[in-house]
Amino acid sequence: MVQHRGRPFRWAIFGTGSVARKFTLDLRCLGGAAEARIVASRTSENARRFAAGLGVAEVAPDYAAAARAEVDAIYIATPPALHEAHAMLGIAAGKAVLIEKPIAADAPAARRIAAAAEEAGVFCMEAMWTRFQPLPEAVRRVIDAGKLGELRGFEARFMGANKPDLDSSLFDPERGGGALLHRGIYPLSLARYLLGEIRTTQATSRIGGTGVDEDTALIVQHASGAISTLRSSLRAAGPDGAVIYGTDATLYLDGPIWRPTGARLVPTVPAGAATTGPRRFEAFRESRRGLQLSGLLSRLRRLSGRGQTRISAPFDGNGYHYEAQAVMQAVSEGHIQDIRMPLSESIEILQIIDEARAPKAAGV
Repeated sequence: MVQHRGRPFRWAIFGTGSVARKFTLDLRCLGGAAEARIVASRTSENARRFAAGLGVAEVAPDYAAAARAEVDAIYIATPPALHEAHAMLGIAAGKAVLIEKPIAADAPAARRIAAAAEEAGVFCMEAMWTRFQPLPEAVRRVIDAGKLGELRGFEARFMGANKPDLDSSLFDPERGGGALLHRGIYPLSLARYLLGEIRTTQATSRIGGTGVDEDTALIVQHASGAISTLRSSLRAAGPDGAVIYGTDATLYLDGPIWRPTGARLVPTVPAGAATTGPRRFEAFRESRRGLQLSGLLSRLRRLSGRGQTRISAPFDGNGYHYEAQAVMQAVSEGHIQDIRMPLSESIEILQIIDEARAPKAAGV
């Protein structure tokens, strides 16, 4: 990648948690075109430890000082409740901002961030890194080529078993905790990216002892009529992967929803095709032994991959550098948004989450 104005693109890092570490580490995949120049944290000790471990040149005394530093962009990986304030610091300083998901704690805050960035004429984007990885982009091309036929639905989940802990931002309502904001936003954003605008939403949540949603299920209908079913949890583990249903084929995404590792396109078998045949075999087909044989043959077909098309899009590093590269390219070209993750969609997705979380506030 070409360097920015003949020098490395300089990043300020806000926050020193695991996500900030992953982002900073993956800048190395850009071959010297980018560097983490300065880091800020809520404590100077955290910032010094982060800088020493990851080779960051400077430690800022506070977030405001980091925003004023000689950098080209700010990566904000602080708790969601702080995103608006930290984004405004960067925007006021005229710096491009890449804000970890969710872009803000709620849709009104996201609108304020978007308005400020537009008025200042600076780049601003939610760091939904999945959209920038090679595989989801390859899947989008398959869909756009019509290989699935008419899209009918999408299923995905992001679930993990955690112990309730107010010291963790996952479970702290004051810091923007909850299954939807931390996990459900991934399948929801991917559903929006792959199947288009969302028109209606139904949500069911289970609220935990700390006051955040610990389990949430969403059913959303897209403008096309396709229906997505999405699940997120802080308390229960679930299987990886996602599925896109079409009239002509089904597409299976392998691996975790936030970083899928591969995909399989399986042509649709017309309903009833597997049971056609001479009537004299009907009794055997419907017997215990016949059904066992049918199941075995189905598993063998899946294992052999017969009729399937494999979609592979390997990448270096851990996948974070693609969103960094998107910011760097946009800034170099004078753009203030990226069409893969426009601010209008970040606001739309947060509006859906706000509505899904509304019954909790009403005591339902």
